[in-house]
Amino acid sequence: HRTRKEKFFNGEKIIVQRKCAGRPVFCYTNFDCYVSATFYVIKTNMLNNKYLTGLLNSKLIEFWLKNRGKMQGNNFQLDKEPLLEIPVLKPSDKQQQNISKIVEKILSLKQANPQADTLALEQEIDVLVYQLYGLTDEEIMIVEKV
Repeated sequence: HRTRKEKFFNGEKIIVQRKCAGRPVFCYTNFDCYVSATFYVIKTNMLNNKYLTGLLNSKLIEFWLKNRGKMQGNNFQLDKEPLLEIPVLKPSDKQQQNISKIVEKILSLKQANPQADTLALEQEIDVLVYQLYGLTDEEIMIVEKV
């Protein structure tokens, strides 16, 4: 198998399984870890990585991936091209921080108890993402039905 540069595995990053049934899960890590080619590693200096994790895990992005991304039956196929095509907004630092703080709460709760119920916090992120993208109530209802 082809080698990948070590920098992809070091420090802050987002990891996602390339093929997944159900909902795609983008995982934030801030420690060195090595994953196989069945995962994609996302690293950026252009955005707050916790904001990006919240955005990528939102219902809006799930809806986009399901309708505009690459699917194999009911399975998401998160290859480089669909990931690069996601319409990622770069909001103000304050807007990024609002979502980042909620992601930090989720990470903290999940670290203490992996079974912790974080649905209410995830819904807060969804509301902020809908506001960022300027969705109408009608559009939100369509996204929520996914």
